[in-house]
Amino acid sequence: MENKLPEGWEWKKLGEVSDIIMGQSPSGETYNENGNGMPFLQGKAEFTDSCPKHVKYTTSPSKIAPEGSILISVRAPVGDVNIANLEYCIGRGLASISLKNGDNKFLFYLLRYLKPEIESKGTGSTFKAISKSILHDLIIPLPPLETQQKIVSILEKAEETKKLRAQADELTQKLLQSVFLEMFGDPVTNPMGWNTEKLKKLCVKIFGGGTPSKSKPEYYEGNVPWVTPKDMKQDFIQDSIDHISEQAIEESSTKLIPPNSLLMVIRSGILKKKLPVAINSYEVTMNQDMKSFVFDNKLTKPFFMLHYFKIFQRDLLNRVRSVTADNLEFNQIKDIDVILPPIEQQQRFATIVEQLERTKSNQQKSSLEIDNLFDALMQKAFTGKLVS
Repeated sequence: MENKLPEGWEWKKLGEVSDIIMGQSPSGETYNENGNGMPFLQGKAEFTDSCPKHVKYTTSPSKIAPEGSILISVRAPVGDVNIANLEYCIGRGLASISLKNGDNKFLFYLLRYLKPEIESKGTGSTFKAISKSILHDLIIPLPPLETQQKIVSILEKAEETKKLRAQADELTQKLLQSVFLEMFGDPVTNPMGWNTEKLKKLCVKIFGGGTPSKSKPEYYEGNVPWVTPKDMKQDFIQDSIDHISEQAIEESSTKLIPPNSLLMVIRSGILKKKLPVAINSYEVTMNQDMKSFVFDNKLTKPFFMLHYFKIFQRDLLNRVRSVTADNLEFNQIKDIDVILPPIEQQQRFATIVEQLERTKSNQQKSSLEIDNLFDALMQKAFTGKLVS
């Protein structure tokens, strides 16, 4: 790692140039959520993109992270960082690091850049962790303070561009929701008095998912997309992380789902927070945690139903129950009363969705370009090629 650095830069052990405080959890009986005592962070659960949002307090703080110090996750997972916007008591899942003579915001960006290396130093068979000695011996490039501040200024401007792009993406999604509500009203209360029909009667076919035997590796050597909940992070599914073979389809319970079906996750921990739904652009298969609906296009449109469920989910998720996993009772879902505006009006909405999806596609390309630019800036910044 120790490549040649510009004049004035030095390779240093992190522990030689910073104060490192390893967390220690106070007794659980001292915790509260009513603001009594000092804000307490056990691990990275309250981390955001920059500063944590604490929930708990402790009346008996042990290890304290100074305001402005860098908080780093040292246990499962390793390497995530935030900036302490307050003085915090920190538990054993965190450490606090402060440069003795430097800009902690520089350290924040540097540790983000070094995260893969820090992760690789984690030890433990089940949950990875890093010790104080590992942090102490981490070799870092350290430029003069003025250079640190110049690097921070550049990276802050680049990160602000990333945030603006993300805000634009979020506004596009909110716009679709607003258009739906304006055209059709709230699907839960049905203020426009539309006729309704049971969900199952709007479908020409409802598919359940299936998982081919894991004992036959040849099943997972094909090119057929096999959608699982981890793929359900976007409105339209073009492909999947995992794939299966034609043989797997023939010899298991999984089935080919035709394009423009509505895919829904019915069993996953994510159901505590949201209902993942999406439309598949191509033929796919899916695992047992999923269901898919093939709609009668004379009655309803997939784009309409996609956004119907995005809004209706707040009511539906109240029905989530937890046994061994969080899941939806599928018979209840099939019996949902769905509003049925005129098909022509649904089609007008679908046209708007298609137009905005083209906009989102361009935004995603822009986001990728910005992310790549930011990564390149980080690489140049900490090898002395951005500011000398």
